Amino acid sequence: MLQSDYSAQYAFVGVGSHALQNLYPILQYLGIKLKYICCKSSDKLELIKRRFGVKATTSLDEILNDSDVKGVFVCTSPQQHYEICTRVISSGKYLFIEKPPCRTLQQLEKLIEIDTQQKVMVGMQKRHSPLINILKNHLTKTDIISYTLTYHTGAYPEGDPLTDLFIHPVDMVAYLFGSAKKISIQHTDQNYAVTIQGLLSHDNIKGFIELSTAYSWTNSEELLRVNTTSGEYRLNQMEKLLYTPHPKKIIGIPVDKLGLFSTSEQILMERNNFNPIKENNQLYTQGFFSEIKAFLNMVEHSGKNVSSLANMRNAYIILEFLK
Repeated sequence: MLQSDYSAQYAFVGVGSHALQNLYPILQYLGIKLKYICCKSSDKLELIKRRFGVKATTSLDEILNDSDVKGVFVCTSPQQHYEICTRVISSGKYLFIEKPPCRTLQQLEKLIEIDTQQKVMVGMQKRHSPLINILKNHLTKTDIISYTLTYHTGAYPEGDPLTDLFIHPVDMVAYLFGSAKKISIQHTDQNYAVTIQGLLSHDNIKGFIELSTAYSWTNSEELLRVNTTSGEYRLNQMEKLLYTPHPKKIIGIPVDKLGLFSTSEQILMERNNFNPIKENNQLYTQGFFSEIKAFLNMVEHSGKNVSSLANMRNAYIILEFLK
């Protein structure tokens, strides 16, 4: 744990709450060498320098012109991501861009076009969550019938909930079930409370999603239920993954109707709050740790990129439906 597998130098653009709480701790844990931290406010430069022992700057150009910097992490306001993304790609450096990389499918296509060397990884941490990947592995071994996804939060007046919030569950659907076609979409929008209900078709799989900011941040909820021919999977809050097998049938009659079957719920993975090791930390189960590590492996060890700009196309197509 005292050693680091990584020796390249990096820069970080942004010092917002998400970056400070979820990303910087992982970089420090992994022993990553940050040469620069860039922010908009010159008032913060001395604080950043003292806290992180790096060169603090308000100039992105200074970072992009430094040949020692191999990769750049960007986590600023979503409105800035597209422009910064374009500039970093043009510099030839590797880029980790927090979601959303851009606002529209058209902008995404432009970014894909200029990212000819495929050096960009998008911060879609659910793709790197162990719970999601256990579920994805199980789903390859059975026939999926349908899924239901609910994602409920409180009001979000400070930005666009579609690209800032709903992109996560939408990308999870795209990652697990592939490209989709719109069947039916319904919108409700009252007092900054947006609710979108949609019926999507992924070849032979049908899915219903409800994305809403009409609930509460205190009791936010994310629940995915996937029904297959063998049984039902339930992923709750990125904390617990359950599987319940379907009862067998005798001459077409379900054995549970005959009193010959008792439900046996299986826990495939659950975050253990008792033992505070890395694998039980929310930053790990949510996928933040593994996505940062995957980016570093891509930069320094030719690792695989499962959340490239091109891999985001299906998610942005679904977002266009939901608009």
